[in-house]
Amino acid sequence: MRKGKRSAKIFVGAALLCFVVVSVAGAPLLAGCAPDAADSAQRLESFSALHPFGTDRFGRDIFSRTLYGGRVTLVSSFAALGMGLAIGVLLGIVAGLHSQTAFDTILMRVIDVLMAFPFLVFAMVVAALWGPGLTQLLTAVVAVWWVPFARISRSVVLQIKNDPSVLAARVLGASWRRIVFCELLPKTIGSVAVLATFELGTLILSISALSFLGLGAQPPLPEWGSMLSDARAHFFQHPHLLFGPALFVVLTVLALNFIGEGLRDVLDPYEGVRL
Repeated sequence: MRKGKRSAKIFVGAALLCFVVVSVAGAPLLAGCAPDAADSAQRLESFSALHPFGTDRFGRDIFSRTLYGGRVTLVSSFAALGMGLAIGVLLGIVAGLHSQTAFDTILMRVIDVLMAFPFLVFAMVVAALWGPGLTQLLTAVVAVWWVPFARISRSVVLQIKNDPSVLAARVLGASWRRIVFCELLPKTIGSVAVLATFELGTLILSISALSFLGLGAQPPLPEWGSMLSDARAHFFQHPHLLFGPALFVVLTVLALNFIGEGLRDVLDPYEGVRL
């Protein structure tokens, strides 16, 4: 019964995520017009056959901007996650292998500092130094988003580095590269995959929130967070402005949470590890 619930969560999450990804990837085919095509005669129109999500204050089609904006949000989130994951897993494995050394001590203190510093404040500092923009935002994200992957990778390696298979590889003279990529990395994939799924949802929310505050994608580039920010001035008179980007943000994060919960039960043999 429990196995069926796990499979159901993964299936529902995967179905929702496929819907979002296919919709965003198929924007040129699904959208009826260009995302920046303005028509002052159709400003702030509500739902219609021509404009399924209505139009914004410039007469631009919200459905089209939502799909094209998803490209910016999702590609940025996946790129930032990939870079943070690669950096964090590598540093975490090295720290776990060389625990209680100077490298491990320095790395853990850096992690403590980054975890104590609110990400929103850090992003604002980056924006103040280099100006707002998507590139600056992704730089700030990658600078701190490797931390959870380093922590969990280090924790798992500390648990398994004395396993018989790892010790046997050392005795047989296997290189450190072979031990890392053939023995340690495969055993961390389960925990990292679960964490990455949840972190991706949080990352999408964070990028959207910072774009909402004007620190991310800049107009006229469509992005879910900046679209929500643009709609807030007309929310009470024209609530349909929020529908498209809000719907896709909710569906994407909900899908990733479903997948993460299912994967946690299926793949993560170290669920009880305390960081």
